[in-house]
Amino acid sequence: MAFARGRRRRRRGGHGAGLFTRLREATGTVYGDIGTSVLYTFMEIIRETVALKRHAHGDDLAEILGPGGDLITRTEALGGLSLVFWALIFLTIKYDLIVMRADNHGEGGTFALWGLLKGAAARVFGITLIGYLVVAAAGLLAADGVITPPISMLGAYEPLGEPLAVAATLVSLFVLFKPQWRGTSQVGGFFGWFMMLVWFPWIAIKGVPWVIRHPDVFLALDPSYAVALLRELPGAGVFVIFGVVVLAITGGEAKYADIGHFARHGEGQAVEGTSLDPKDSGRLPVMYSWFAMVLPCLVLNYAGQVGYVLERGVPPRANTFYALTPRTGDERIDQVIAAGDMVISAIAAFIASQALITGMFSIVKQAIAMGFCPRFAVHFTSREAEGQVYIPAVNWAMFLGCAAITVSFRTAGNLAAAYGIAVTGTMGITTLAFGYVAHYRWGWGLGKVAAVCTPILAVDLLLFASNLSKFAHGGYYPVAIAAVLLSVMLTWQWGRAELARAFYAFGVQGGKQVSWLVALREKVDEIQLAIDENLPLAKLLVQGRRRLVETDRAFVFLCSRPVQDVGEYLPVSMRIFLKKFGVLPAHVTLFHVRQLAVAEMDKHQPRFEVVDLGRNIVSVTATYGYLEQPDIRGALRELQLEGRIDIPSDRWIIEVGEEEIIVGDDLGFLDRLRVYYFRLILRLSTPAHKFLGLDYDAGVSKEVIPVVFNRHDVTVALPELEINEPEPAKVAAT
Repeated sequence: MAFARGRRRRRRGGHGAGLFTRLREATGTVYGDIGTSVLYTFMEIIRETVALKRHAHGDDLAEILGPGGDLITRTEALGGLSLVFWALIFLTIKYDLIVMRADNHGEGGTFALWGLLKGAAARVFGITLIGYLVVAAAGLLAADGVITPPISMLGAYEPLGEPLAVAATLVSLFVLFKPQWRGTSQVGGFFGWFMMLVWFPWIAIKGVPWVIRHPDVFLALDPSYAVALLRELPGAGVFVIFGVVVLAITGGEAKYADIGHFARHGEGQAVEGTSLDPKDSGRLPVMYSWFAMVLPCLVLNYAGQVGYVLERGVPPRANTFYALTPRTGDERIDQVIAAGDMVISAIAAFIASQALITGMFSIVKQAIAMGFCPRFAVHFTSREAEGQVYIPAVNWAMFLGCAAITVSFRTAGNLAAAYGIAVTGTMGITTLAFGYVAHYRWGWGLGKVAAVCTPILAVDLLLFASNLSKFAHGGYYPVAIAAVLLSVMLTWQWGRAELARAFYAFGVQGGKQVSWLVALREKVDEIQLAIDENLPLAKLLVQGRRRLVETDRAFVFLCSRPVQDVGEYLPVSMRIFLKKFGVLPAHVTLFHVRQLAVAEMDKHQPRFEVVDLGRNIVSVTATYGYLEQPDIRGALRELQLEGRIDIPSDRWIIEVGEEEIIVGDDLGFLDRLRVYYFRLILRLSTPAHKFLGLDYDAGVSKEVIPVVFNRHDVTVALPELEINEPEPAKVAAT
């Protein structure tokens, strides 16, 4: 079991208990992405509409759009707005009203749905396939996460020109990822004030004058305008336009993935596999922020962009967002306003990336807990919200991915071709998994599940199919990222399952119980050797051809589960230790760390549970909250001072186990590659004991556990140590 590390030196206050505070942070953390979609969505709709009508691409299209003018009709403009509006309504119905009701212990995302599904009492049809799809969705969301920051920032810096826009984006990416260790409460808190007081009011203000001058833009609420636009498009143009409309709902899946950051359960226990009380769920602040501010401001800005087009035609380069910038007629003042508009947009684009970053932290945290993902150091950053975490490895891997994409694609228009496949694929998998949870966990009938999920899934699949046309033009990039991550997660899950079976066969089926160790100590005590006359031999026990020597050291062996009585099995690391060295410690402590889903454990409850198993063998279970750093050395000192463990020396050695993967000679070529791949992932992951704050030093000893992967099985193969009654003559002779 992997344990996540907390950092006591960080700010102990999280998002607080207030709904408004959580709402503000949700506005800054979740809606930066979808809030900045106004920068490029309608611009891309115009570009694709003109390209389809004029059969122009590349430089030819740029030449047409450069001066702007009367390039699209009134029906096409209103049709584009209608598509955007109904896409936002679809997003609202799917996530705010339906999917976000399903949280697992406060967490959202596809892994949360999987956790709920695993808790179902009935046998789930096709659960293996759903498991693969959930893993695929995580990979797709990660791919989406490395596209969203560059496309938002490149769109914001577009007025600077390509070279400067790329440079500014790279600098902004570093500035964005560097302070993530401070946690969602601090990062999202600052972002929330800006988004609430500046960005969303600003985009609404930009759109309102044009809406007032052209109130007929609200005719676009009639979906017949969207249908009329689609009918006018030639050939496969319908799919092309739907592929662009997806840009309007960027960050939709992040709404669901991020709710764990705003759930409130830091002061009480929450049962894994169940949903939180609605008043404590992160769904409320995310949903209230959407209805009260985000959705109205988005609609006003999109409507304003269409109002501008109806009055003045398409602006130069089709950049309808910056065309809305207020102008006074004074060139100097207008330049200042334009510069301020770009700065505000750049800050908002900077913030836009936060939704996917926090979403990835949540997804990876859940994936580690469920065994889908290699172990990484996970730092908890809030007392009130267990879901607020920081994962350094994920943070900097995303930064490198974003930087690589920025340098490769260079403009928001180019990057738009790569965007869409990942997010729509994730949306479809979420709908399917939600349907399974509704049926198997909530008891919905198949008719109700079909009535709710079939229309949503149909739209998801339509959007996904529309984006498949982008594959050859950059869509392969997120698919490649998702494929690599999918292979890592599936290989990790397979390898850990094989190790678990090997450890079960070694430690349980062929294992030794604590009673065996107690009996072994009794045998040592029964052999009376003349220590004064035969000092170099100390105490020994003949084990067939081997001799077991007793040392005066105290050894601590970490256990993945608590040991309550002598009927429990010894940890694998201790078995390996006895096999390799033939040394019996004078005192044995079997130490298990249990972490709670609360920030700190109740001070009135005992932190340590000590069970005396006899013959200087004790079991210790230490309990910590998720924000508390487990301190094994401190725990041992405290228990020693209290007299609860009788350690015979001032020093003890903590034994930790670490697997060494050995490739069997009988494996085929593909099987060898698979094992080598798993071994590489295992070496790059964080060892379990480091989650407990243990590093290698004089007091920590690593016990290598050799595991052999053969064609037909996976084994831990070492000679067993048996208790053989020595003959007195043999002992005397020794």
